[in-house]
Amino acid sequence: MKGPVPARDPQIAVQEEYEIARQRGTAQALELFISRQPDDTLIRGQNTKTIANLVIESTAF
Repeated sequence: MKGPVPARDPQIAVQEEYEIARQRGTAQALELFISRQPDDTLIRGQNTKTIANLVIESTAF
């Protein structure tokens, strides 16, 4: 008899979402990630600078 499937580690899901946004490299993908994870540690401190730079680069002509 099988029991319930254990929940995934939410940090792994957030990390995967961040990597997808980085790979897409668009301002929209990064802004979506930030809006969905506003309190996550990935968008604080040094990573905030990284994300901001990626947004700037993705919108540059």
